[in-house]
Amino acid sequence: MALRLRKFLDELLDVLREDYPKQLSRLIKDANGLTYLQVLDKERAVITVRSGRIMITGRAKKKEINVRVYISKSCLFDVLEGKLTLAEAFETGELKVFGSAQTLLRCYAIWERVISLARTSPRFYFLTYELR
Repeated sequence: MALRLRKFLDELLDVLREDYPKQLSRLIKDANGLTYLQVLDKERAVITVRSGRIMITGRAKKKEINVRVYISKSCLFDVLEGKLTLAEAFETGELKVFGSAQTLLRCYAIWERVISLARTSPRFYFLTYELR
C-alpha cells in the first residue's frame, strides 16, 4: 500500500534526522520562514519551517502560505529518476509553482538538494518508492 503524503513527509524527516543531520540543518536554515503548500495529485500537506523546526500539518491560513506547489506522482518520479528536470517539468506545466520570484529561487535550490539526496541515499530512495 502506498504511503500517504503527510506520513511520507514525516518519515522523510526521520531519515534526514538520522542519516543526514548536517544537510537537514542546512535545509532548515535555507527554508526558514517558509510555509509551503504541497499538493501531490489530490493529497495536500503544509510544510512550515520556523525557528529551526519543520512542522508538517494539513492546514495553514491562506495568508501564511508563501509557496504553492502542484505536482503529480508521475512527474515526481520522472524527476527523481532523472527522466525530467525540474525546469522541464515547470516548462511543460507538469509542475506548477506559485510564489514570489525570490522565494521560488530559494525553493529551487532546496529542491535540487533534496532530489540529490533522493538519488544517492538508499533509505530515502526506498522510502520514496513507498509513496507510489
